[in-house]
Amino acid sequence: MPKTCKQFCKTYKQKSIKRMNYFDSLDKKTITPANKKKQTKRRKAALKLIANECKKQYCNKTCKNTLLEAGRNKYPTLPKEITRDKELKALLTKLQKQTKKELFGDKDNVLQDGFYEKLGRVKVNKLKKNGATSGCVQMLPDDSPAL
Repeated sequence: MPKTCKQFCKTYKQKSIKRMNYFDSLDKKTITPANKKKQTKRRKAALKLIANECKKQYCNKTCKNTLLEAGRNKYPTLPKEITRDKELKALLTKLQKQTKKELFGDKDNVLQDGFYEKLGRVKVNKLKKNGATSGCVQMLPDDSPAL
């Protein structure tokens, strides 16, 4: 059983790859060679994102650069691709503000010991047992690669 966050993220990545392989196998009959190249390119990009996502959500005790970071006016930074498009940037900023307001209400912090307070004790214990140091996610399905 993984005990460190590094081991947790390695296991998380392996489970995510299995899940991607499963969905790819469903598309095998209908995929064309041109689509296969696109799929391979997307897959490589997704593998990089999986590692970053894991560190940001499960190895980030203060949930820095996520919506769950303590403080009412702290928002995650947007990627460069989004900040170039002014309309998209405005829309995403507005959505971040609305979501933060819904999550926090009158509070300044929604974290308990690094985990979102509404995540559920069973899921938090399972994450801790697997090596996660935080739970910077609003919801965690039972079939999530994190569990």
